[in-house]
Amino acid sequence: MRLAVDVDIPYIENFLEQLSAEFSWDVIKFSDSFLNNKVISECDAIFVRSTSKIDDSLIKDSRISFIGSATSGHDHIDNKYMNWTLSDKKCFVAKGCNADAVANYVLTIMSLLISKKEVSVNNTVGIVGYGNIGSLLKQKLDMFNIKSYFYDPYIDSTKKGCKDNIIDILNCDIVSLHASYSKTGHFPSHHLLNQSNLIDSKLKFLINSSRGEVVDEEYLQNQTTFKYISDVWSNEPYCSKKAINNAYLSTPHIAGYSVQAKKNASTSLIRSFCNFFNINIHIEDSSIKTNVSNVDIPEIDLIENKFPCTFFRDLFDIELCSNNFKHSYLEKGDLFPDIRKSFKHINDYSIYDIEDAARKFN
Repeated sequence: MRLAVDVDIPYIENFLEQLSAEFSWDVIKFSDSFLNNKVISECDAIFVRSTSKIDDSLIKDSRISFIGSATSGHDHIDNKYMNWTLSDKKCFVAKGCNADAVANYVLTIMSLLISKKEVSVNNTVGIVGYGNIGSLLKQKLDMFNIKSYFYDPYIDSTKKGCKDNIIDILNCDIVSLHASYSKTGHFPSHHLLNQSNLIDSKLKFLINSSRGEVVDEEYLQNQTTFKYISDVWSNEPYCSKKAINNAYLSTPHIAGYSVQAKKNASTSLIRSFCNFFNINIHIEDSSIKTNVSNVDIPEIDLIENKFPCTFFRDLFDIELCSNNFKHSYLEKGDLFPDIRKSFKHINDYSIYDIEDAARKFN
């Protein structure tokens, strides 16, 4: 067995150590910028991140039978390989691994907006895309008695809270995007939000943590009717400086960058790999060291704003992150991948019992 492994997959070394204790495999470690067909041609499996393009130029004529991506998205993988269904070939994507982290990102934004009196818990939230992240976000909003609705053409429109017209969603006060990206299919999401459906909308804030191309970024740069907050950008890593500068809050594609999300992704990836190759070994992730030093729930103040603003701010200071990103990218000229890579993973709310605190308040 020969593996090709992106060295920048968080915690992957811990799992490789566990496997190497049992098996004498060749492991080729690569940095994303040096990945090519020659590097992996004699490998049986490859572990990648979202920055690696998986297509014929990389995979064709190689021995690869398992592709594992330690990310929840899949637009970096050609459909030919995403749709591997043969018993001797598999493509794994860690869908849902970062759902808590991205929900944490949106709730952090809301905590900032609420603390600044830009919005309140009485405002409505619209969710575009009701998969792992969108449905989890709605669950958390319900927990804090914030009215929310969602739009997803793949979901039964009779489901409670579902709107069958995206215009209805865009009339909410806050809209959060969680749609997967596509240019083809029955419901392509490329420029799903654009001038035609945004120009008469009543929203105050638009939050994008899905993909930059889901919106018409050029239009957003020039409109003044609502404020745009984004973690994702068109043409990454060569993002528009104007788009980043004009956004109310800008972050470098790190919404899913929590300790827990990265650990979940790598654990799921290794387990899928072992299952595919019928490797009978217990994958232990509890011993992986993270920066979690205290899981006692911090003080959650729900009284003043009826929302735990301080709690989420203490987990992640998104305003500071935005200021640092804008300074690094716009003023210092740092490269987008370098800024993203230097971001220190945060802890998300999933290690705390915020549900219990909310129940006590309600």
